[in-house]
Amino acid sequence: MVSVAFIATSILVLPIDASAQEGFQLGIEGTPHLSWLINKDDQKNTLFEEVYNLNGALGISAQYGFTKSAGIGVNAIYSLQGQSYKYNGVEQVKRVEYIKIPLMFIYNYEMNSTWAFIGKIGPQIELLMNAKLTDKDGNTIVSDQKDAYANYDIAGVASAGFGVKLSDMITLDAALRYDYGFTDAENKDYKKNINHPNGAVVTSRAMTYNSTAGITIGLRYLFK
Repeated sequence: MVSVAFIATSILVLPIDASAQEGFQLGIEGTPHLSWLINKDDQKNTLFEEVYNLNGALGISAQYGFTKSAGIGVNAIYSLQGQSYKYNGVEQVKRVEYIKIPLMFIYNYEMNSTWAFIGKIGPQIELLMNAKLTDKDGNTIVSDQKDAYANYDIAGVASAGFGVKLSDMITLDAALRYDYGFTDAENKDYKKNINHPNGAVVTSRAMTYNSTAGITIGLRYLFK
């Protein structure tokens, strides 16, 4: 698993985007992503087998460029994530939904009048909206599993990619995006087996960390 520290270091040594052009920008963005709920007890459990889980996120962005090379941005993103896995040979899906609010520092470097590298890094708060457990076909096993998860998560986010100016006012971005939670995504007061409603109750469980990795496509408008 790629660490936030590695991505952050990589971004700091790369030249980065015109995405923080001077002035105020509003935009929309979408991110198809893989998602994980990383728990070392699950990884050691012989009944548990992780399966790739493709989800997505959609949101709006606002950012302000102090100069052509630096700015700040804040997003509001609705993110579908969680984890697909096999428990005792039966595939199930933890479907967890969050509102994500990242606050990012943006550093930019224009390659030419059209193209630029992009880099963003910062903290992120994730607010739990919904959670349920389903089978692989989406049929409900547990309709409301919010009590199994923490109400919020604190994470770090980093992205790196490129931008292209479609006009003086409109920019199209594409970037690799990764985030990783620093706090426990689960509620350890939950009195049931989070992986299976009929499984044995676990009285002591390791911390669980949210993570997603995907490709963000965004369209932004510059107000002059």
